Amino acid sequence: MEIPDALRVALSELAEEYPIAALARAASRLSAAYRVDQSSQANQADRGEQTDESSPSAAVGAPLDAAAYALTRLPATFAALVAALDAARLRRPDWRPTTLLDAGAGPGVAAWAARAVWPSLTRATLLERDQRMLALGQRLMRQAPAGCVVSWRQADLITEREPLSGAPFDLCIASYALNELPLAARRPLTLRLWRACGGALALVAPGTPAGFAAIREARVWLIAAGAQIIAPCPHADACPMPTGDWCHFAQRLARSRLHRRLKGGEAPFEDEKYSYVIASREPGEPFAARVIRHPAVHPGRIALDLCAPDGLMRAEITRSDAAWRAARQARWGSALASLPDNARER
Repeated sequence: MEIPDALRVALSELAEEYPIAALARAASRLSAAYRVDQSSQANQADRGEQTDESSPSAAVGAPLDAAAYALTRLPATFAALVAALDAARLRRPDWRPTTLLDAGAGPGVAAWAARAVWPSLTRATLLERDQRMLALGQRLMRQAPAGCVVSWRQADLITEREPLSGAPFDLCIASYALNELPLAARRPLTLRLWRACGGALALVAPGTPAGFAAIREARVWLIAAGAQIIAPCPHADACPMPTGDWCHFAQRLARSRLHRRLKGGEAPFEDEKYSYVIASREPGEPFAARVIRHPAVHPGRIALDLCAPDGLMRAEITRSDAAWRAARQARWGSALASLPDNARER
């Protein structure tokens, strides 16, 4: 996957304003701060403690840092968001949202991703607390294709209690935001976004144990509020993922030469891991199971780990099985139209 040409141009123009060496140092600082934060969260999760996650953007203290953050993190976040939103599009193929609310917009990447999936969007409202991120997002958005009116508003998702102007919105998104909030703020925000949602609500978080925990918890609240879960889950029962494991997916994205230089790597791609849930006002087209791990491909045999209405399952599919063609096409995160005959409880 690659970012849109207009966004690539906007990021290139941003990069030209700073020395590459300075951007690389800023990117390294941000990456180190993020790794420390993720390690702390993992240790807390291992001890069975609840975690209050801090934002990886919290280390952004200057325009240079904001630029480094956008240049190194925005492409990966875009890729994860497009993958998650596309899963919703496949469940509701005839749905054409026109209005968007992005809560915790950062530099506005969710609006770019949503328009890539649904060109029908004509109005977007973006809420962001940090003025530096807001200004950066406004600048990048100047390169966006015409056709969608974008309104930015500085807002604190924790303290603000005013009604969301413009609601209901067809599509609401909280991208890499819910997991960054204190625990006490997550449920009120989730339900507030659901009330503002007229079509579907997408919650996306890092594909870490702590990120998945935030998504799993929000899923429970949304089901209790009457939401239809259309992705990634093939059911609305209790999540079957056992303690010590977590549901997440990965999206591969191409890395530009500049991206490789800033991140100090030579690989032409990277894999962004993410967890997500899509809640809808209307039921989506049903499917039988979701592939929750990379398929294990062996000569003449493919093993699929699946989440199905009956729980976590594994299917060993051979060339003689009717499901062979579907298994060959399956990828981590794919939805299966039917459950393989030999699927068994894990």
